[in-house]
Amino acid sequence: MIEHTLLLSVIIVSWKAKEVTLQCLESIYNSKDFDVLKNSVEVIVIDNGSKDGTSEAIRQNFPNVYLIENYKNAGYAFACNQGIAKSNGKYILLLGNDTRIKDYAFLNNINFLEKEPKVGAVTARLLNEDGSLQKGNCKRFPSLKDGFFTYVGLKSFTSKYQMSSFEYNKITEIDQAATTYLMFRADLLLSLKGFNEEYKILYNDVDLCKRVKNTGYKIIFNPAAEVYHKGSASTRLATPRLRLIMYIDIFRYYYKHFGIKALILIPVLLIRFLAVLFFK
Repeated sequence: MIEHTLLLSVIIVSWKAKEVTLQCLESIYNSKDFDVLKNSVEVIVIDNGSKDGTSEAIRQNFPNVYLIENYKNAGYAFACNQGIAKSNGKYILLLGNDTRIKDYAFLNNINFLEKEPKVGAVTARLLNEDGSLQKGNCKRFPSLKDGFFTYVGLKSFTSKYQMSSFEYNKITEIDQAATTYLMFRADLLLSLKGFNEEYKILYNDVDLCKRVKNTGYKIIFNPAAEVYHKGSASTRLATPRLRLIMYIDIFRYYYKHFGIKALILIPVLLIRFLAVLFFK
């Protein structure tokens, strides 16, 4: 087992989203969590080739951040794995740059993991910027039917997968949660070698959660931890090339788990891509 020198490593990937990334960092360093953890927490930011002044602003305003600068956007999975490789925490939090943490968002889940050795990862309740509940962070693993109905725009047929009746006020075991906020045992995450980098942008978190569950560890939703989530701060800026990579990621996941049957998704994803390309 690896000896960890810190309690928590927070890993944030940023791409062309300087202002929200700075707001995220400000929320961390101004939080009561940071006051308590202080020298037991590190923040690692990977600037994925933003070229928008993100790196310069971080160096100026947050000199304690461990900053990794990539000369190009190598994908979310690759960037996260860079941060994981440099981390020193007993726990690793993968945190979206479009979030702002509320007080005790870190500590509540650290304490939870300390008390629950069979839990490998724990997520938080997401809030809209006005403080209202943001649904959809917790899901089951999708079936091929779920994938088809999702990408033809018929999400009403995927209520089981979407966990439409999910109760966001109690501790619950789940299949998967987005890495908008997902805290892992570092030993577990390192043993899994982080993300599968075949998934450049999408479904890397679904694949990772599936591998966590396959080890026998649980993934838990803990409403005691809360974060504000702006949503899609970087992905809405995606170029056609990056959009294409996203759809390839989607198909890769379903083909891996459902084989040749997943070919049914190709025309669906192609139409969606062309619609974005020509009607955005």
